[in-house]
Amino acid sequence: PLAIVNDWNAKYEKLTDMIVPRSSQLVYQDNDNALLTVTLFSKVVDEFKNKARENKFLVREFSYNDEELKAGKTELTKLHTDKKKAFGPLVRWLKVNFGECFTAWIHVKALRVFVESVLRFGLPVNFQGMLLLPQKKQTKKLREVLNDLYFHLDTTGAIGGSEDIPTGLGFGQGEYYPYVYYKINIDMIGSNSVMN
Repeated sequence: PLAIVNDWNAKYEKLTDMIVPRSSQLVYQDNDNALLTVTLFSKVVDEFKNKARENKFLVREFSYNDEELKAGKTELTKLHTDKKKAFGPLVRWLKVNFGECFTAWIHVKALRVFVESVLRFGLPVNFQGMLLLPQKKQTKKLREVLNDLYFHLDTTGAIGGSEDIPTGLGFGQGEYYPYVYYKINIDMIGSNSVMN
C-alpha cells in the first residue's frame, strides 16, 4: 500500500543480511499502491519474505524472461493497432445509429409523459408537453413557478410533499410534483447537461 512506502524505504535494508544497499526502486505507483523492487542474494530470499510479511509488506517474486516481455510488448502494440483500426468504423457506425437510438429514447420518454398524464389527470387528454433546459441557478425558481402555476391540478404534489402521495408509481417523496416531470440526462460526453 502507498501509505507504507516511507516505512519500506526506512526498513528494507535492515530486514535481513545480504540486501544490496539502496537497491529499492519504484516501478509503478497508482492512487492506492506502489510496486517497488529490491535486489538481494538468493540464499536469504525466504528469510526476507518472512521478515517482509511481519512488517506488512507484500512480496512477489519476479523472474526475468526476455521472451515473455517481448511477447507482452508485441501484444500491447497489436492491441493499439487494432484499436486504431476499429476506431474509424465505430465512429461511422455511431454517426449513423446514434440519432435513431436517441430519437427512440425520446419517444419512450414522450410515451411515459402521456401515460402518466392520463393516469394522473384522467380523460379527456388535455395537456401540453414541454422540454426545458434551465440554467443551473434558475432551476429552483423554475420549479417554484411551475408548482405555483399547476398547484390546482394536484395538491399532494405541493413542495414539502404529503403522506397522501400515491405509492407504487416509482416516485420518491422528493420527486412528486403537481405536474408530470421526467428528467432526461443528455450528457453524452460528460458536460453534465440535464433536460427537464
